[in-house]
Amino acid sequence: MSLEIHNVTKYFGEQCVLSDFSYSFPDRGLYYLTGDSGRGKTTLLRIIAGLDRDFTGSVTGNASCSLLFQDKRLFGNLTALENVAIVNEKRGCDRAAVKEAAAELLLSMNFTEEDLSKRPQALSGGMQQRTAIARAVFYPADVLLLDEPFKELDKQNRDILSAVIIRESEKRLVIGVSHEADDPARNGSVLIPL
Repeated sequence: MSLEIHNVTKYFGEQCVLSDFSYSFPDRGLYYLTGDSGRGKTTLLRIIAGLDRDFTGSVTGNASCSLLFQDKRLFGNLTALENVAIVNEKRGCDRAAVKEAAAELLLSMNFTEEDLSKRPQALSGGMQQRTAIARAVFYPADVLLLDEPFKELDKQNRDILSAVIIRESEKRLVIGVSHEADDPARNGSVLIPL
């Protein structure tokens, strides 16, 4: 299902952060919103996700969204594995199968078996970021929205996560925000300046 953004304008007080923005996204592919800070990239992700409705214009397509926020928003009382699996367990799936799939995803993101049972406070900042990305990827939505996915990651983990994001973009629409021109997932993506 395609996602259509028509003439979206957004103000914070008297400051306009998005002005008459329109774009037509297909049902899959990798897109990155680019531009200086304060240009409305995160705001646009929040509008697409339905978290901000105080704007003029329209967003159509009725696509379900999974959003990676800039702050990790992990559950402190759950392990890395549980933080990822929880987004599917509530959908009535076989819990053992869900945890196995979540573990497979985390292991592909450079986690060890031991890391899966650690709570967020026992993980490094980069591991927490990878857990948050894994949770966003694991949620079965039509659109994957990623706000600064590569922050706190070293080059090796950026490359690993980039491969995961590129694979996801072959199955569904992925829209990312990044200030880093060298983010590996931006190679081959469509860049949308704001």
